[in-house]
This record gives sequence, structure tokens and C-alpha cells, in this order.
Amino acid sequence: MTEFEEYRETIEEDIRQTVGSKPVQPIIFAGSGLSIRYFSGPNWDSLLEEMAGKCPKLEHNYGYYRQDRSPQEVGQILSDRYARWAWDRNENKFQDVEPKIEESQDIYLKSEISEYFKNITPESISDISEDTVNDEIPAELAKSELKKLKEIQPHAVITTNYDRFLENIFNDGEDDDFEGEEKYNVIVGEEVIGSQYKSVGEILKIHGSVTDPKSLILTSDDYDKFNSRKMYLRSKMLTYFAEHPLLIVGYSASDPNVRKILSWVNQTLPEDRIMAEDIYFVEYDSEVEDRDHYPERKRIQLGKERYISVKGIVAKEFDWIFDAFSSGDGFEIDVRYLRKLIANTYEVVRSKTPEAKVVDHQRIEEAAEDTEELATVLGISAEDNNLSFEFNHDYRPTELYEEIGVDNAYNFKEKVLVPIYEKYGYNLTSFNNKYYISFPAESVTPRRYSEAAVEAFNDVLDGGDFEISIPDDRIPDEEPEDRGLDLSRHLED
Repeated sequence: MTEFEEYRETIEEDIRQTVGSKPVQPIIFAGSGLSIRYFSGPNWDSLLEEMAGKCPKLEHNYGYYRQDRSPQEVGQILSDRYARWAWDRNENKFQDVEPKIEESQDIYLKSEISEYFKNITPESISDISEDTVNDEIPAELAKSELKKLKEIQPHAVITTNYDRFLENIFNDGEDDDFEGEEKYNVIVGEEVIGSQYKSVGEILKIHGSVTDPKSLILTSDDYDKFNSRKMYLRSKMLTYFAEHPLLIVGYSASDPNVRKILSWVNQTLPEDRIMAEDIYFVEYDSEVEDRDHYPERKRIQLGKERYISVKGIVAKEFDWIFDAFSSGDGFEIDVRYLRKLIANTYEVVRSKTPEAKVVDHQRIEEAAEDTEELATVLGISAEDNNLSFEFNHDYRPTELYEEIGVDNAYNFKEKVLVPIYEKYGYNLTSFNNKYYISFPAESVTPRRYSEAAVEAFNDVLDGGDFEISIPDDRIPDEEPEDRGLDLSRHLED
């Protein structure tokens, strides 16, 4: 057995143990590397360069603008030039684009990008051929990998890709029993933030989709708007990452999207941990079998003197990786039934119709007590010790108030959070930390506090010196005043 074969065997076993130990399906975070691999799609730079080459209103070639500008800034310039092209009285370009009054001028560039992707993206696995697949791998291997990728049956796929390749693959070959409803539901752009309870079998396209050109996150203006909303996206993503193994594939370790996602994860890890045990990062290496060293850890820089370690995988062929991730029990029924079950359950328990006068509490309680079956059906981890990250936040707000002897949330903010704010300059409930953790409302436990919080808050209430110990690199860079429990009234007083 070669050194690489031994390495591969070790990685496969590690993945199988991780996936097999969780009553939930993995999450896949997929980047443009998959589009490049399977149909020679573009990365960000090559996409913008392609668009620059098409535009007659651009004064210089793409490289000129890229010398001292970010891709977002170049995208902003291209947006302006495409708008000039569209409004040139001597041009017939963009006759089919009818922008609405409220849409910005970038709709012309985004429409061109959407058409470009529609023309090059395969509609199904069978459309993969030697003419379309990347030169690095044969078409048959590509098809084999994609079939195994489908077999993972991920709880969700998260991507920054614009193209429809992932939904084409995961919905390839489905029957018509659901009247046209695709197996994996696609949620685009801002809809990701708004979606609440249909949280299984989804492809979350956080940077938009070619199906809706105006949704694309492309220019500097787009990123400014996106960053203003990312705190809500962060909460939703952490709900996933706290409960599911995560496979990152198709990104480089230096990709800002990867760094941002992992920086969110890093804020939730206990202080003495810098290793995320259930996150796997795949790197392509065409010469993998000739390597001298096969690292099983990948250290990823998050910022100045900040990093996180995840489980690293180096490979030329991905089929064995996807095969290992599909080794769990999987969904026993079609994921569309699960989505409907969750959605309908939510509607039933929140509705109070005149006909619903009798509630069989005994049956509900019996079902709720069978946590193993319930976790499998709903795709969540019902027990604290099943969480992928070791959170130790056992107190719900009312339990915390009783434990530390405050009457209500108002007094808690006045007597505990305000003194902490005045001493340290941040709202403790504006970010996840060892004292406090928060997930969106659909989570099993939306807001909770730890035993460490009880001890620290008692010290605050005693009126003497107190200490809140959170490392600087766990405190987010963004201004936290508008998040967490609202302290504005108390601070004004």
C-alpha cells in the first residue's frame, strides 16, 4: 500500500465515523471550483475578463483595471460601461432587457452574465462530455463523482456560485410525483435570510442566481448592501454549522467567502479550541500521489494573527471523498416529504382554527419524548451532546433570570448588560461567545446562557469588580450596537 493509499484510507474512515455518529446529514459549502472542474466554468476573475472582452465601451483591457482594483471595483466599472452600451442609440444590444424603474443600471451587465452561464452550464449529468469537462479529469470520472455527490443527500447546499449547475445535478432525473416540485428547493439571495422553517433539502445561493439577474452580488455597491445584512445570514449559517458536518469544496483557502464563514464558526468555539472537528476542506492536487507529506489538518488564516484549523483533504479524484460522505444512513424518504412535514407541522402548531378545539397533548408529548426518531425525521440534533460544536449554554433567558435573581429582561439589561457595556464597550448579547449564544427563531434553542455567564453575572450584580473574559479575536469587527438585546433605552437613561 502506498503512502497516499494509507492517507486516503485514514481520511475515509475519519469521514465515515463523523458522518455515522450524527443523526443528521452533512452540509456542503460549494464554490466555483466545482463549476471549473465539471464544465470549465469561470472563476470570478475570468468571468469579469470575459465580460470586459465583450464590451465595446471599455477604454482598456481587463488587466489594466485589475492592477489596483478589487474584482468588486472592476465589476462596478463594468456595470457603468454596460449601461452606456445599452443606452447607445446606435446599438441594438439588450433589446430584450426591460429594466424596471427601481432597478439600477447594473441590470445590463448582470443580464449578460446570466445569459453567458445559461449557455455553458450542463442541464444534467448526462450532458457532461469531454468537450465540456475540465482538461484535468476525464468525463467518465466527472460523471461518477457527480453521481456520488448526489448520493450524499446533503441537508443543504450553500454556494456563492451564480450558475444553476448544483440544482441541475441534485434535481437530475427526478420523477413527476410532486407535480414539478424539485427535490432540492432553491433559495436565492435575500430569500435565504427570510426562509424560516423549510430548512431541509435546500440549495442556498447566497450571492444570487442567473435565474434572477438582479440578485447577483457582483459590484462594490452589491457588496456594501450584502455586508449590511450579513449578520442575519451569519445567524442562519451558524444554525446549520452547529448541528451538521460541513464539507467545503470548490474554494481556495484564501477565498474571502471561506474566511468569512470560518470566522463565524471561530467565534463559537470554546476559548481553548482552535480546531473545528466536523469541518472538512478539500484541496485539488494533480500530483497528489507524489507528495512527500499528507497533512490531515488545514490551518486557514482568518485575519491578522487569527486562524482556525479544520480537517484537510488533498485529492486529485473526488469520488472517494463523496462516497465516504454518503456512508451515513441518509434520508429514508424523499426530502420533499420532509420539507412538507416540517412546514405543515409548523403551521399546525401555530394555528388556532375554530375546528381545532381538541388537542391530544398525550400523543404530542410521546412523540416529543422520542428524541432519536424526532431528530431523524426533522433533520435536527435534539440533544445538546449531539451538537457538532461543544456548546455549554444550558440556561434559557427565564432560567437565567431566576438563577441570578433578577425579575425580568428589563432588570437584566439594566443591572447586568449595561455595566458590562460600560466597562468593555460591547453588548455581550450582540455576538456568540462563551457566555451567550443565539440562533434564529427556528432553532431548537434560540437564545441561551452558560454556567460561566451565571458566575460572571452574579459578580456584576454584587457591585464589585468583575471580569468578562473574551479574547479580542472572538469579538467581531462589526459595530454590535444594533444586534442582541436592545440597550439603547438604558444607556440613554
